[in-house]
Amino acid sequence: MFSSLDPSIFDDPEFKEDSVRELIVAPILSRLGYGPTGDIRVTRSKSLKHPFIRVGTKNHPVTTIPDYTIYVDDKPAFVLDAKAPNQDVLDPAHVQQAYSYAIHPEVRCEEFGLCNGRQLVAFSVAQRDPLVIVEFDQIEARWEEIEKLLLPKYLQEPAMRRFKPDFGEALLRMGFDSDAALVMLGTRLNLFGVVSNEIVTASANCDMGFGEHCVSFDFHPKLLPEIVAGLPEPLAEQFCNALSRAPHQAAAGLVIELDLTARLGEETQGQWETFVPLLIEEIHESRFNPEEIAEDPNDIPPHVFKLRDAFVIRDGEEDA
Repeated sequence: MFSSLDPSIFDDPEFKEDSVRELIVAPILSRLGYGPTGDIRVTRSKSLKHPFIRVGTKNHPVTTIPDYTIYVDDKPAFVLDAKAPNQDVLDPAHVQQAYSYAIHPEVRCEEFGLCNGRQLVAFSVAQRDPLVIVEFDQIEARWEEIEKLLLPKYLQEPAMRRFKPDFGEALLRMGFDSDAALVMLGTRLNLFGVVSNEIVTASANCDMGFGEHCVSFDFHPKLLPEIVAGLPEPLAEQFCNALSRAPHQAAAGLVIELDLTARLGEETQGQWETFVPLLIEEIHESRFNPEEIAEDPNDIPPHVFKLRDAFVIRDGEEDA
């Protein structure tokens, strides 16, 4: 995107804020798909009817109008201010002004950013430290990170940024034959959920050698007894009972470890992303693996049954 732009241009005193806007920020927003009209759009220099923030009995003026306001579903979702290359985008004064604009009642964005060509930096109004800092020469290499910051679906649902790429989708893109059997050994599963009378789904993480991916396994409920067969009987019963009642979810916490055979399913459109589930065809072995994990791999809601809470380990033995 910037292959023809020599970064030494940032040292030229004639390369000012307007150049950053037109040669750096505008191409980034264009590549992200933002145009000047529609419910999802970018607007230049949105002025305020009341350019101040009232705190107590005092009015604090908002003196900076960020150059770009991104709208998603016709509502402001992100503000981005361009600065000249000789301006520090981490300068507290610049950050404060962009923050004051973002939290203004006429805007109310959860996130905002600044760009001086040398760096693109983004903040959340909820924390002081930057969400991300991208150097100019890293823009291409970290483009996926920029997408996770600024694409509409991530601005609508910031929690999606923690989602890992889909394993099935990666296999499909690599040309993996959907009829071929995929044998997976030592697969530790986490969150289970009942989709319908015909489908139960379970998630896992998988390192493909070039980064961790998320795997979605779909299987018929008749396979559930084989899947939990490695658990001590009281735990297997509790786990299955949790899936049988609302919210029909249960977190295995990587305690269930399987050797299995699966194949690629159909590409499926979820609420926020497209994924390709792996359809479990055979369970070769199920094991109880209570080995401690550094942290819970997913944010599990408190009302969901957690298998790790149902047992304790004493002297190497499990107690349900």
